[in-house]
Amino acid sequence: MPDQHAEAEVMSGKEIRSLESSLEALWEKARRVSEALVQTKEKNGDLRKRVEDLEAIEQRLMQELADKEREVEGLRQEALRAQSNGSNILTKEEKEALKARIKDLITKISSHL
Repeated sequence: MPDQHAEAEVMSGKEIRSLESSLEALWEKARRVSEALVQTKEKNGDLRKRVEDLEAIEQRLMQELADKEREVEGLRQEALRAQSNGSNILTKEEKEALKARIKDLITKISSHL
């Protein structure tokens, strides 16, 4: 029986070629996976950089928005102070146009009475 066991351990040339072919295919798949991993890492790095850039832009825009909101609030407060002081924010021309419009409306209302 020992001879049969020794014969089982010896691989035929066809089996060796099949094993070599399988190992080559496995090696090729491993190489492709490695390349895909490298590309994925590069893309991930690019995306991280893009996220950082977008976050920086967001911070700048948020600061600009806060500045504009403060400016609008300041102008609103200034307008309220001007109105409470009895001063108008209308120009002389705007006041005259408003007076003319009021007179026109009064005339129209009176004509309907």
